[in-house]
Amino acid sequence: MRLSVLLFLICLLFCCRQQFVVGAVLDQADGTVLQGTLLQVDQNQFTFQTENGTRTVPATEIIRVTLGKRQANSPRGGLVILANDDRIHAEILRSEEESILVRLKSCPDTGEWKIPLETIQSVFFQWPAFGQSQVQLLQKVALLKKNSDLFYLKNGDYLEGEFLSFDKRTFRFESNAGETAVPRAGIAFFSFNPELINFPQPDQLRYRIELVDGTRLVVSSLKLTQDMISAKTLFGTVLQCKREQLASVTPLGGRGVPLSELEPTGYRFTPYFTKQWGWRPDRNVVAGPLRVGGREYVTGLGVHSATELRYSLDGKYAAFQTDVGIDDSTNGKGNADISIFVDQRVVFHHSIDGAEQQPATIVPRIDLSGARELVLKVDFGKNADIQDLVDWCRPVLILKK
Repeated sequence: MRLSVLLFLICLLFCCRQQFVVGAVLDQADGTVLQGTLLQVDQNQFTFQTENGTRTVPATEIIRVTLGKRQANSPRGGLVILANDDRIHAEILRSEEESILVRLKSCPDTGEWKIPLETIQSVFFQWPAFGQSQVQLLQKVALLKKNSDLFYLKNGDYLEGEFLSFDKRTFRFESNAGETAVPRAGIAFFSFNPELINFPQPDQLRYRIELVDGTRLVVSSLKLTQDMISAKTLFGTVLQCKREQLASVTPLGGRGVPLSELEPTGYRFTPYFTKQWGWRPDRNVVAGPLRVGGREYVTGLGVHSATELRYSLDGKYAAFQTDVGIDDSTNGKGNADISIFVDQRVVFHHSIDGAEQQPATIVPRIDLSGARELVLKVDFGKNADIQDLVDWCRPVLILKK
């Protein structure tokens, strides 16, 4: 009898420990990492189950939560890119009353969404399955300069005018030739006049959630239970989704401050010959998405060798953390020397290359206690400046308590 009870207890203990083998990872602002199961999110509190018991962590103390799920290929269907670079993979239905109606295939419980036109950057009726085609389209959208609505045809041409409406069959717009109606099937995607976009971002606590289909949204509130996610978007609609669709959560407005949200106090570029390069927030230096080792990063800085970015700290921050790598758009080329300075002292130095799409290098957490200045420096590597497209991936400053 005693032997049976002992075996039962051993099996029970083994089963309980198994749930922590593959689960969520919670990065805290103080540098500690929790591994286990995300049980609940409610009232801006994250409840986390670890091998050592249950922990409740305020959202303001969290850098990010990764749920250990690999992002699937983008679903077949449409894509809406919002003015804050949020992306919504959905079936594009129709326009109605200054809004575009969509349906998220990954979240059928949500129903139809109304997305206000003034919050939208671009709408793709059919998002390509091929990764390079996706990158090229995202790059094209980022470089749009014209102060009008643009309608891109499937034959490669584009038209300018003012968007009016569309339904299942017809797409209507106003141009110099007057009101024009064309078959919707002939439109690949359209972008709105950037001067008319109005999508203010709140300063209070909010969350960026990523779904396994690649959808990413900043939401003003978030609730997670054993079965469901419930969130309110910044444009007023409610997301209802099964929790297995959630890939990650990043609190915004807490102690973690994305470096790309701050303006550098100085930028210096040293050309190898004569070509000049700038820097870009949340994009690589050629305006594409930040992709290193096959992984896309939402926030970061895109630069080229040889550059220095300087940031004033004024003693407000406790720490700095980032990843860094050669952007995948170089196709395995590129080589650079990376240095990080704190108050003119080298705290990190490493050589990186893009061979075989190496994953980003994880920089050890850097102490900033009392620091006045942070400098991110990229020098020429062994191949001069050839394809030195460097991405600082998810750089974040941690505010002092």
